[in-house]
Amino acid sequence: MLAITISPEILVIGAITGLAYAALAVGLVLVYRATRVINFAHGEIGAFGAALVAKLVIDEHWNFFLAAAFAALVGGAIGAAIDVGIVRRLFRAPRLVLVVATIGIAQVLFFAQAVLPGINRVAQYPTPLSGTLSIGNLVLRSQHFMVMMCVPALVVALAVFLNRTPYGLAIRAAASNPDAAELAAISTRRVSTLVWVLAAVLSTVTAILINPLRGTIVGIPSVALGPGLLLRALAAGLVGRLTSLPLALAGGVALGVVEGVVFANVGNPGIADGVILVLVLALVLARGVRTGDDDDGGSSLSARLRASAARASAVRGAAWTPRIAAIASLAAAVVLPLVFTSAARNFLFSRTLLYAMVALSVTVITGWAGQLSLCQFAIAGFGSMTVAGLMHRGMPFLPAVVYATVGGVLVALLVGAPALRIRGLYLAVTTLAFAVAARGWLLSADVFTDGQTTVEAPRQRVGPFDLHSQRTYYYLCLIALVAVVAALSALRRSGIGRTLIAVRDNEPGAASFTVSPTVAKLTAFGVAGGVAALAGALLAGLRVQFGADAFGVDESLRAIAMAIIGGLGTVSGPVLGAVYVIGAPALIGDTTGVRLLTSGAGLLVLLLYAPDGLLGLLHRAHDAVVMRFAHEPAPLESPATREIGKSAARRSEGPTSGAERRRRRDESRAEELPDLPPGAAALRVVGATVRFGGVHALEDVSIEAHHNEVVGLIGSNGAGKSTLLNLVGGYVPGTGAIELLGVDVSRVPPHHRARRGMGRIFQDARLFGDLTVVEVVQVALESDERSELVPAMLGLPPSRRAERRKAAAASDIVHFFGLGTYANTPIGDLSTGTRRIAELACQLALAPRVLLLDEPTAGVAQRESEAFGPLIKQIQAELGATLVIVEHDIPLVTSISDRLYCMSAGRVIAEGLPDKVRRDPKVIAAYLGTDERAIRRSGKLRRPRKARKSGKVTVS
Repeated sequence: MLAITISPEILVIGAITGLAYAALAVGLVLVYRATRVINFAHGEIGAFGAALVAKLVIDEHWNFFLAAAFAALVGGAIGAAIDVGIVRRLFRAPRLVLVVATIGIAQVLFFAQAVLPGINRVAQYPTPLSGTLSIGNLVLRSQHFMVMMCVPALVVALAVFLNRTPYGLAIRAAASNPDAAELAAISTRRVSTLVWVLAAVLSTVTAILINPLRGTIVGIPSVALGPGLLLRALAAGLVGRLTSLPLALAGGVALGVVEGVVFANVGNPGIADGVILVLVLALVLARGVRTGDDDDGGSSLSARLRASAARASAVRGAAWTPRIAAIASLAAAVVLPLVFTSAARNFLFSRTLLYAMVALSVTVITGWAGQLSLCQFAIAGFGSMTVAGLMHRGMPFLPAVVYATVGGVLVALLVGAPALRIRGLYLAVTTLAFAVAARGWLLSADVFTDGQTTVEAPRQRVGPFDLHSQRTYYYLCLIALVAVVAALSALRRSGIGRTLIAVRDNEPGAASFTVSPTVAKLTAFGVAGGVAALAGALLAGLRVQFGADAFGVDESLRAIAMAIIGGLGTVSGPVLGAVYVIGAPALIGDTTGVRLLTSGAGLLVLLLYAPDGLLGLLHRAHDAVVMRFAHEPAPLESPATREIGKSAARRSEGPTSGAERRRRRDESRAEELPDLPPGAAALRVVGATVRFGGVHALEDVSIEAHHNEVVGLIGSNGAGKSTLLNLVGGYVPGTGAIELLGVDVSRVPPHHRARRGMGRIFQDARLFGDLTVVEVVQVALESDERSELVPAMLGLPPSRRAERRKAAAASDIVHFFGLGTYANTPIGDLSTGTRRIAELACQLALAPRVLLLDEPTAGVAQRESEAFGPLIKQIQAELGATLVIVEHDIPLVTSISDRLYCMSAGRVIAEGLPDKVRRDPKVIAAYLGTDERAIRRSGKLRRPRKARKSGKVTVS
C-alpha cells in the first residue's frame, strides 16, 4: 500500500552494514559505562585510521592487513593519549566538560586527517578480498565478507575478554561501582585507559570496514565521515541506553536494516539521516532519559569571571575599562577594511563577524541556558538556504533575511522541544542528529534548491548602498554584529537573562522562584536560533553561491570551540573567539601551525589550563594591573547569622514589608491567589504516596498546616520528610491530594504552585551559583514584575524603568538582611550560613503564603544555627505566612513550632504539640533514642525578642 520495496537481499545487506554500526556502538558503550562520557571523537578516531590505511595501501603499497593492524595500533595509541592527557586531567570536572573536550579532540583529529599527505590517485577504498558470491538475487562482495568475518570475531573476542579475563572483570567492576572497585584494589585509572584503547581500536577497525561498504572514493575531497558514523553508533547505543552491549549490537543491526530499506526506496540517500534523527528522538524521549551527570553540566561550561567589584573600583577609571575596550575594538573594526583594502581580505573579515554571531548563539543556548547544542551552524544553514530560496522566487535580499531569521527561530523551537524533557549529554545527541540530518536531507530539499546542487543569493543594491562591494557588505555585517551584541548584552542584564542562568544552575530552585523552566529553555532556543539564522542569512549574501555541504557538523563544532576559547557565558568572549579562530588566519596567514592552534587544540589547552577562555586571561591580566596600584581589600568573611541580623537592624529601615508586598501582589493576581476559605487549612496533604521503584518513600501520609502556623516535621534520615516536601512542591511524582489555600494543586507544576503562594527553601542551599546576591533577589522579584523579551533586548524605556525598580527593591532587601558587603559576590562563593540568609532574603522578595523549609540549618555552624530559630520566626511574622519546616535540630524545631509531625519509614507515627510528640514512646523508640534527655542541649536556645514595630529583622 505504501509502495515500499522490501526484499531478502535488502535485509541481508542492511544487516551486514548494521553489524559494522554495532561494532562501532560497542566502543561507544564501553567508554560511556566506564566514564559516563559520550565520546564525540569516536567517529573521528575511526575516520583518521581509515584514511591512514587508504594512504598506506594505495600509495605506499602496504599489505592491507598489515596496514589495518598498524592503523589499529595508532588508534589504540590515540585512545590511550586521550585518556592520559585529557580524561585524567579533567577527571574531577563535570561530565559535560569532558564531552566538550572530546569535541575538541574530534576537531584535532579532523585537522590531522586533513594534513595527511594526499593520496596520489583517485581509487575505490581498498579491500583485501576480491570476487563475489551470488545467491539468487543476492550478491555478496568482498566488503560484505570482511564484515561478516571480522565483526562477529571481534564481538566474541570482546565478550570472552570481558567475562573470562581479570582485566575484563576489572572493567565490568569499575563500570558498575567505581568506589567499590577501588576498595577491591582495582585501579580505575588503568581501567579507564584500557577502555579508551579498546574503544579506539574498535572505532578504527569499524571505519576500515565501513568505507568499502559505502563505496567510498579516496583521492578527492569529501564530506567528513566521522559525524555520520558517530550518529549511527549513538543511535544503536541508545537502544541499550548506552549501557547494554547486547542491546547495542541488536540496535546496530536493526539500524542497518532500516537504512538499507530507506536506500532502496528513496532517491536521496540523505533521507536516511532524517530517519535516524526521528529514531534518536523517539529513543530518547520514549525512555525519558535524564541522568545525574546532566545536572551540573550547564553551569560548568560557563566562564565565571568573578573580578571583585572592590578591586575594579580601587583605581580611578578601572570600572570603565570594559567600555573603553569595547569602543576601541569597534573603532578598530571600522578602520580595518580601510587598511586592508583587498576584496579577499574583506571577505574573510566579514566571515569572521558572521561566525562570531553564530558563536554568540552558542553563548545564549549553552552558556546561559546550559543546553549543549551541536546544531547551531545547521540553523545558520537554514537561514542561508531560506534566503537563497526566497530570492530565487523574487523576494529582495533584506526582506528575505528577515523571513529567514524568523524561520530560524521556529526551527530552533522545534529542535529545542526535546529539551523540555532532557538536557546535557542526551540533548547533545539529538542536536547532533539534527545537524547531520540538516546537511544530508533538510537543506538539500527541493524547496530550497529547486533540484540543483548549488544555490545563489546574489547581492543587490539597498537604497544608496551597493552590496556588491565587499567593503560595503563588511560594514553591513559589522552593523548586524554590533546590534546582536547590544541586544544580547541588554538581555543578559535583564530579568530574562537572570532567569536563564537560574534555570541553568538550579532548575528546581528556579521553579520555586515562580520561574517556568519550559519558557526559559524555549526562550533561549528561540533567541539563539534567531541569531544563528540571521548570521546564516547574511552568510548567504557573502558567499553568493553555495550548497548544503557548506553547513556540516564540523562547522557547528567550530562554533562551540569559538565560544569556549573566547569565554563561554559572556557576550564579548565569542567575538574574541571568532577573531582568534577565523580572524587570525585571515590576518597572519592560514598556515598549518595557525590552523592547529585555532582548531580543537586551542580548545583543549584552554579547557585544561584556562577554562574561562581568553577573556578570563584578559580579566586576570587587568586585575593584576589594577592591584598593582590598589590596596588589597580585606578578605570577605562569613559573619555569624546573629551579626547579620544586628547589622540589618543598624543599617536599614527595611524594605516594604513582606505582608505589604504580598497584599499588592494578591490584588494584581486575584484569580491566581484567591482568598483562603473560612476554616480551610493553608496547606493540606491527604493520602500522599510516593514510590521509587518497589520502595515506598511515602505511604498514605496526611498532614495539614493552618494559617500563620509553624508545623515541624521530624524523623530519622530516610523517614520521607524531604520527599514529602518535594511532593508538596511538585518535584517528585506521587499520588494523593494536595490543597494549597483551599485549592487542589496536585497536578500543577512547581512554578505555578510558587505563583499561587508556595515558597520553598531547599536542603542544599545551592541557589544559583553564578548569580550575585543582588541578582538572585532580583530573580525572586520577577514574581512581581516579569520582564518581556523584546523590550528587554531592545532596551526600551519601560524595560529600563522596570529593571531600575527591581534593582532598587533588591538593594533594599539585601541591605535589610545585612548582606550589603556581599551584594556583588556570586552565591557560589559564599559560605553556607550566608547563603541561608540570602535564601531568606529571597523569600521576603517572593512573599509566599506557605513556606516549606527543608533543614534550613544544614551545614551551618552551631553558633549561626542557634540564631536561625528567632530569625525564622521573625521572617514568618514579617510575611504573615504558614511555615512547614523539616529539621533535625530538635531544640530549634520544638522552640519555634506550634505543632509537630514525626515520620518513620514513610509514615506519620505521631502528631500534636511539641511536648506531647517528643514524649511519645513511638517517637522516642523510632527517632529520639531513649528519653527526652537525649535531645537536651547543655545550653538552651534563647527565645526571640519581640519584633520591633519598624519591621526590622533582629536576632538576639
